[in-house]
Amino acid sequence: MAGEFSDAGALGALEGVTGKTTLTAATTYLALLTAAPSDTSTVAALTEYGATGYDRVAVTWGTAALNGSSIPEIANSAAVSYGPFTAGTGAEITHCALVTSASGTTGEVRIWWSLDTARTPSTNDSLEFAISALKITCD
Repeated sequence: MAGEFSDAGALGALEGVTGKTTLTAATTYLALLTAAPSDTSTVAALTEYGATGYDRVAVTWGTAALNGSSIPEIANSAAVSYGPFTAGTGAEITHCALVTSASGTTGEVRIWWSLDTARTPSTNDSLEFAISALKITCD
Protein backbone atom coordinates (compact mmCIF):
# COMPACT_ATOMS: atom_id res chain seq x y z
CA MET A 1 0.00 0.00 0.00
CA ALA A 2 1.85 3.10 -1.21
CA GLY A 3 1.22 6.39 0.55
CA GLU A 4 0.58 9.78 -1.01
CA PHE A 5 2.16 12.95 0.36
CA SER A 6 -0.18 15.65 1.59
CA ASP A 7 0.78 19.20 0.65
CA ALA A 8 2.14 19.76 4.19
CA GLY A 9 4.19 16.55 4.00
CA ALA A 10 5.64 17.36 0.58
CA LEU A 11 6.54 20.93 1.55
CA GLY A 12 8.19 19.72 4.77
CA ALA A 13 10.22 17.12 2.84
CA LEU A 14 11.40 19.71 0.30
CA GLU A 15 12.42 22.21 2.97
CA GLY A 16 14.28 19.50 4.91
CA VAL A 17 16.12 18.11 1.89
CA THR A 18 17.24 21.57 0.74
CA GLY A 19 18.46 22.56 4.20
CA LYS A 20 15.93 25.40 4.56
CA THR A 21 14.71 23.80 7.78
CA THR A 22 16.17 21.17 10.07
CA LEU A 23 14.13 18.03 10.48
CA THR A 24 14.11 16.46 13.92
CA ALA A 25 12.93 12.98 14.78
CA ALA A 26 9.33 13.05 15.93
CA THR A 27 6.65 10.51 16.71
CA THR A 28 4.01 10.13 14.02
CA TYR A 29 0.62 8.49 14.43
CA LEU A 30 -1.70 6.56 12.16
CA ALA A 31 -5.32 7.72 12.07
CA LEU A 32 -8.07 5.51 10.61
CA LEU A 33 -10.44 7.36 8.26
CA THR A 34 -13.94 6.76 6.94
CA ALA A 35 -13.56 9.12 3.97
CA ALA A 36 -10.77 10.05 1.59
CA PRO A 37 -8.65 13.03 2.64
CA SER A 38 -7.32 15.50 0.11
CA ASP A 39 -3.78 16.75 -0.35
CA THR A 40 -4.79 19.91 1.54
CA SER A 41 -6.59 18.16 4.43
CA THR A 42 -5.83 19.29 7.95
CA VAL A 43 -6.15 17.03 10.98
CA ALA A 44 -9.31 18.97 11.92
CA ALA A 45 -10.85 18.20 8.51
CA LEU A 46 -10.24 14.43 8.60
CA THR A 47 -13.25 12.12 8.86
CA GLU A 48 -11.72 9.91 11.52
CA TYR A 49 -13.10 6.59 12.72
CA GLY A 50 -14.73 7.00 16.11
CA ALA A 51 -15.47 3.62 17.70
CA THR A 52 -15.13 3.09 21.44
CA GLY A 53 -11.67 1.64 22.01
CA TYR A 54 -10.10 3.43 19.01
CA ASP A 55 -7.06 5.68 19.42
CA ARG A 56 -4.39 6.76 16.97
CA VAL A 57 -1.32 4.53 17.12
CA ALA A 58 2.34 5.58 16.96
CA VAL A 59 4.19 4.19 13.93
CA THR A 60 7.76 2.86 14.04
CA TRP A 61 9.63 3.35 10.76
CA GLY A 62 12.50 1.38 9.27
CA THR A 63 15.48 2.94 7.50
CA ALA A 64 14.90 4.55 4.12
CA ALA A 65 16.55 2.57 1.32
CA LEU A 66 16.30 1.91 -2.40
CA ASN A 67 13.74 -0.80 -3.14
CA GLY A 68 14.08 -3.47 -5.86
CA SER A 69 13.11 -0.87 -8.50
CA SER A 70 15.78 1.58 -7.23
CA ILE A 71 13.10 3.89 -5.83
CA PRO A 72 13.73 5.46 -2.40
CA GLU A 73 11.29 3.90 0.06
CA ILE A 74 10.55 3.68 3.78
CA ALA A 75 8.05 1.37 5.48
CA ASN A 76 6.75 0.64 8.96
CA SER A 77 9.13 -1.64 10.84
CA ALA A 78 6.59 -2.91 13.38
CA ALA A 79 2.97 -3.96 13.04
CA VAL A 80 0.41 -1.22 13.77
CA SER A 81 -2.48 -2.70 15.75
CA TYR A 82 -5.90 -1.37 16.75
CA GLY A 83 -8.49 -2.90 19.02
CA PRO A 84 -10.18 -4.85 20.05
CA PHE A 85 -12.82 -2.16 19.61
CA THR A 86 -15.22 -2.23 22.54
CA ALA A 87 -18.07 -0.99 20.33
CA GLY A 88 -18.37 -0.89 16.55
CA THR A 89 -19.94 2.07 14.77
CA GLY A 90 -20.95 0.43 11.51
CA ALA A 91 -18.66 2.90 9.75
CA GLU A 92 -16.42 1.66 6.94
CA ILE A 93 -12.69 2.42 7.26
CA THR A 94 -11.42 3.25 3.77
CA HIS A 95 -8.25 5.29 4.34
CA CYS A 96 -5.59 6.07 6.91
CA ALA A 97 -3.36 9.08 7.45
CA LEU A 98 0.00 9.72 9.08
CA VAL A 99 -0.44 12.67 11.44
CA THR A 100 1.76 14.52 13.90
CA SER A 101 -0.61 14.49 16.88
CA ALA A 102 -1.65 11.59 19.13
CA SER A 103 -5.19 12.95 19.42
CA GLY A 104 -7.31 16.01 18.78
CA THR A 105 -7.54 18.33 15.80
CA THR A 106 -4.11 19.98 15.82
CA GLY A 107 -0.97 18.88 14.00
CA GLU A 108 -0.32 18.08 10.35
CA VAL A 109 -1.41 15.40 7.92
CA ARG A 110 1.82 14.22 6.29
CA ILE A 111 0.89 11.14 4.23
CA TRP A 112 -2.31 9.26 3.48
CA TRP A 113 -3.20 5.86 2.07
CA SER A 114 -6.24 4.22 0.48
CA LEU A 115 -6.80 0.83 2.08
CA ASP A 116 -6.54 -2.11 -0.31
CA THR A 117 -9.68 -3.52 1.34
CA ALA A 118 -12.16 -1.40 3.30
CA ARG A 119 -13.05 -2.67 6.78
CA THR A 120 -16.17 -2.29 8.93
CA PRO A 121 -15.05 -3.40 12.40
CA SER A 122 -17.59 -4.88 14.80
CA THR A 123 -17.50 -4.98 18.58
CA ASN A 124 -14.39 -6.91 19.74
CA ASP A 125 -12.87 -6.70 16.24
CA SER A 126 -9.22 -5.71 15.70
CA LEU A 127 -7.37 -4.21 12.77
CA GLU A 128 -3.67 -4.56 12.01
CA PHE A 129 -1.23 -3.24 9.43
CA ALA A 130 1.58 -5.78 9.03
CA ILE A 131 5.27 -4.88 8.97
CA SER A 132 6.05 -3.06 5.69
CA ALA A 133 2.34 -2.58 4.85
CA LEU A 134 2.67 1.22 5.03
CA LYS A 135 5.12 2.30 2.34
CA ILE A 136 6.25 5.79 1.38
CA THR A 137 8.25 6.31 -1.81
CA CYS A 138 9.96 9.26 -3.44
CA ASP A 139 10.88 9.27 -7.10
